[in-house]
Amino acid sequence: TQARVFDPFFSTKAMGRGLGLAAVLGIVRGHKGTLKLRSDFGLGTTIKVLFPSSRSSPVPLEATEPTVGEWCGEGTILVVDDQQTVRSVAKQILERAGFDVLTAEDGVAALEVLEQHANEVRAVLLDMTMPRMGGKETLLELRRRNETVPVILSSGYNQQDATSRIVAQGASAFIQKPYRSRALLDILRGVLDVRDA
Repeated sequence: TQARVFDPFFSTKAMGRGLGLAAVLGIVRGHKGTLKLRSDFGLGTTIKVLFPSSRSSPVPLEATEPTVGEWCGEGTILVVDDQQTVRSVAKQILERAGFDVLTAEDGVAALEVLEQHANEVRAVLLDMTMPRMGGKETLLELRRRNETVPVILSSGYNQQDATSRIVAQGASAFIQKPYRSRALLDILRGVLDVRDA
């Protein structure tokens, strides 16, 4: 079990779903860190997250409100992610930038929301790994229904690993989680500028 715990979709339950610790490992490695696993029968499991030390000075937190001259948009963005915290943070970032935000916890719910708000949604922020209907299946079905709405894929994996097989199926851009508000808004501005050109 310890040898396979970081494998995608591995589970000791009847059926593994999602990426779980595989996603955690991808994020940690993306920051040049590592994970240390210790598990003892009857005592439990401990996973330590190790990051390299930094010689640079701390970076101040981003301002909570847009600064003068910062880009603000308009219209409705759909955020699709099975993690409530990710949906909440993305919603706050986008609302501060002037957007209305709809959310969905998986692909099935996302397609229902899109059907109800087909003429309002200007772009979709789509997680790649979700229960019921994941990012790949959602993107294919979304493209079947609407060929023009920009879709930004998000994942804890790096861009090459995460999108090599599905960008060609209609995604407009990719953002790696965790992301900062400026990075999300820069990518969103780019895809909307292309659409509106």
